[in-house]
This record gives sequence, C-alpha cells and structure tokens, in this order.
Amino acid sequence: MMDLEDIYKKMSLQEEKQEMSEQQQTCTQDIHAVLREMSAVLAGLKVEMRYLQHENKEQAARLKELEGQKTELKQQYQGQAAKLAEQAAELLTIKSRANTTENHVNALTREGEVKRVAFSASLLASGEETLGPFNAQTNLIFRNVVTNIGNAYNANTGFFTAPVRAAYHFEFYIRGPGHPSHVSGAALFKNGDHVFIACEHQTSGTVYAANGVTLLLEVGDVVFLRQWENSRINDDQNHYTTFSGQLLFTL
Repeated sequence: MMDLEDIYKKMSLQEEKQEMSEQQQTCTQDIHAVLREMSAVLAGLKVEMRYLQHENKEQAARLKELEGQKTELKQQYQGQAAKLAEQAAELLTIKSRANTTENHVNALTREGEVKRVAFSASLLASGEETLGPFNAQTNLIFRNVVTNIGNAYNANTGFFTAPVRAAYHFEFYIRGPGHPSHVSGAALFKNGDHVFIACEHQTSGTVYAANGVTLLLEVGDVVFLRQWENSRINDDQNHYTTFSGQLLFTL
C-alpha cells in the first residue's frame, strides 16, 4: 500500500510529464510556424530572384545592344576621322599648290614690272638758264620728267636707283654756250665713281656733247650726272640737255 508521499511524487511526476508534453507541443507549433514563415519568405525570395534574373537578362541584352551600337559608332567615327584626315591632307595639298601658284604669279608680276623701267628727263621744265661755271663738280637735277616707267628716277635728287639686278643703258646730251675760257661738259657717275664724260669746247656759238654707256647694276646702285668743274651748261624750252636710261634685261 502506497503512502501519501509516494502519491505526491507520482502526481508531481505526472504533472511534470504533462507540462513537458505541453511545452514540446507548444515548441513544435512554434517551429512549424517559423518554418511556414520561412517558407513564405523563401518563396518570395525565389519570385524576386526570378524577377531579378529576368531583369538582368534584359539588361544584359540591352548592354549587348549598346555595345554593338558603341562599336558601330566607333567604326563610323574612325571612318569619318579617316575621311576628315584625308580631306585635311587634300586641302593642305591644294593650299600648298595655290600658294606656289600665287608666289609664281607674284614673281612673274614683279619680274614683269621691274622689266618695265625707263626714264627720260630734260634739265629745265620751263624758261632758259645757263648753269656755271662752278669751281667743283656739281650734281645735275633733270626736273622736266617726260617718262619715268617704274619710278626709278627721282626728279628731286637727279638720282636713278636700280630696282633690280640688270643691265641698263644710259644716254646724256649736253648743250652749252661757246666761251674762250669755259668748256661745256658733264660726267656720269655710278655710286660716286666716275664712268664716262661728255665734254666740248669752242670759243663762240653753241656747243653740243653726248655720250652713252651700258652698266651692270645691282639692286640699289645709283647713277647720276655731275656738271664738270669750270664748265657752262644751258637749256631752254626746246630741252637740249637731257638724261635718259632704260633697263635692257635682268640678270
């Protein structure tokens, strides 16, 4: 026969078993609930993953399309760049040819201009006058310019300045009054160096003298006439005393 203490122990064990059973049942229910929740979340993740995979696939296709367009644009750009470079090179060639042609035309124009050099002038523009005698050689200025093609002769100084290296021909004619003590004469100078002289002397009447010369002149060389010392030269409206020159050919 069981005593009261054993009965309490037995009852306590049964209560503990029942409590443990209830806890296990509750824990099992909680685990199932968690599993269901996790299953739902996983299902959602799977759906989202499939969506992302689909979106990634579309983006990959779009990226591939863009890469194709990029390659096509790059090829077009390279083709255009090559075409532009070719056109630029062609333009440079055309420009170079144009410059060469322009320079050639300018050179021919300048050559044609400098080949047209000629002048002729008389001592007096108007009236009548006798110059001299002077104790020293004196520069003559021929002020009545009839022709001055190329503007190489200066009527203010009496100097002819060579515009180009060439052969030039000069002529000068002198008239003076006859005099027992004075000649009539003038000399041609190149850069201050005496070249030729035209001189005549007689005691009365009218005296005439002339001379000419062909000179090789460099650019800037100067040619002019000087009245000879102790000489007399005159001119009037008929223009007897003259100085002329012209370019023959360039060298």
